[in-house]
Amino acid sequence: MEINKGIRAKLFLLFVAIGAVPFIILVTVTSFNSISDLESSIKKNSLLRNAVISEHITELIEKNQAVLQSLAMSPTIINYLKEPTNEERHNYVSKLLNDTDSIFDDNNLTALTGADGWQLIRSDGSPLVNLQNRQHFQEAMKGRTYVSDIISSMSTGKMIVVMEVPVLDEDGNPIGMLQRNFNLVALQEYVQNFDENEIYVIIMDRTGRIIANSENISGVGSRYALDNDYKFILDRIYNSSGVIQLEVNGEDSLAAYSRNLNTGWMIITFRPYHYIMDQVYDTAIKSIIFGLAMLFVGTLVAYFLTIHVTKPIIDLTNVVEDVMSGKNSVEKIEVSTNDELGQMAAAFNKIRSERDAFQLESELDKLTGLFNKKTMENLCKMKLKTFNENENANIFMALYVIDLDHFKEVNDLLGHQFGDKVLVEFSKNLSKIFRTNDCVGRFGGDEFVIIVDSLPNTEIVIRKAEQIRQIALNLTVEGKRKFVTASIGIAIAPQNGRDYDTLFAAADKAVYHVKNHGKNGYYCELFDEENKD
Repeated sequence: MEINKGIRAKLFLLFVAIGAVPFIILVTVTSFNSISDLESSIKKNSLLRNAVISEHITELIEKNQAVLQSLAMSPTIINYLKEPTNEERHNYVSKLLNDTDSIFDDNNLTALTGADGWQLIRSDGSPLVNLQNRQHFQEAMKGRTYVSDIISSMSTGKMIVVMEVPVLDEDGNPIGMLQRNFNLVALQEYVQNFDENEIYVIIMDRTGRIIANSENISGVGSRYALDNDYKFILDRIYNSSGVIQLEVNGEDSLAAYSRNLNTGWMIITFRPYHYIMDQVYDTAIKSIIFGLAMLFVGTLVAYFLTIHVTKPIIDLTNVVEDVMSGKNSVEKIEVSTNDELGQMAAAFNKIRSERDAFQLESELDKLTGLFNKKTMENLCKMKLKTFNENENANIFMALYVIDLDHFKEVNDLLGHQFGDKVLVEFSKNLSKIFRTNDCVGRFGGDEFVIIVDSLPNTEIVIRKAEQIRQIALNLTVEGKRKFVTASIGIAIAPQNGRDYDTLFAAADKAVYHVKNHGKNGYYCELFDEENKD
């Protein structure tokens, strides 16, 4: 199958490509449908898995609290709390607590605490401790049942979760507390049962500490702020449940997250993306085999069609080449201006004689790769327009203005090339802590601006400001550290304004406030507070 070079070869390839369209569509649509269907199925299964774990947690809590509430209404326990020196009642209450442990048979202990915070009886016989400063005791003294976040036992040093109910007198006043210390080993073993087919699960408490982790990547009790390998997930979660795509352990994964309503704990299930792609690959292979047969037939048709169609086009091409080489052969072009070939010739001449130059204005800062000043202004105005059109009293928008402290000294002492590296490293770290729909830009020099919308509360604003401050404070370039800090001004819509100029002026004013009060901090006039080292 010999094809002449030039227009005939190109047209042949065009016809082959047209013949290949059904093949490409078949493989592409089949693969995308498989990906979409599998993604949807995995999202549902992961959320369902979270629901099963959440139901297990709820069942454990409700079962323990039901027994504790029953004990709390016992006249014997109430009378003992009023007169804890009564040895006969002490022995009877101690037996009640031990019998309670026997019912559960879960190696957890039951304890009774007086109104002064001192434990009176522990079913495990460990030393009695004063719980006055523990939050679960303080909640009990307010007459509330409570499930604690993960804490260290004052008697054993083990990581536990405490479930408590208050004991009330006849007038409804708290006179003590019954509690069960829940050992996390059982919950860890339960979660590990879900670690199959490359699925793994973690549970975090309200403070971001690891309660259970099927992969044992982060130890139980590790902190969100210090050593939790999953802290970047919490930076992306602003609501109670959902599914997000993110990189975990160097691989793209789907993370389904849900919050247990009884405890506020977050349950997260991970599934690596290659698990999906392995199944898509099997489906695609079958489609390719069928598509190749269609492509072969299409190629034969394209060859014969090329021979028939290309002769007048090649004649026209030869004439154009003669004109371009200086030969006066225009009069020899016998192509009607009313058909497609005439339109092709006219279009060719017009393209050659008239060219328009278009220059696209760059949207990015050349040094850092962030949005430049003009783009950031336009993006902020667009987001504010959407914000004002869809006003929601519970949704906020924040604008950060960041000025690097001591940057001039860095340039003067270490050189402008080092200063540029500082800006690039700071920009790279800054982008990591924000969502893809958040806007991060550089206004020039050492000034940066960030726009974050769709915020459910202002606590996130403070948390992000502290993260920015820490990035600057701990910035490392060529082994050097502690050479810059950040002064951060914050403005919040709608409280600080609804238009760009007003918001920027408020944030800029806040920057100068930080500068005038020692730098290395953040400030927003709405909170009337600043934070710095």
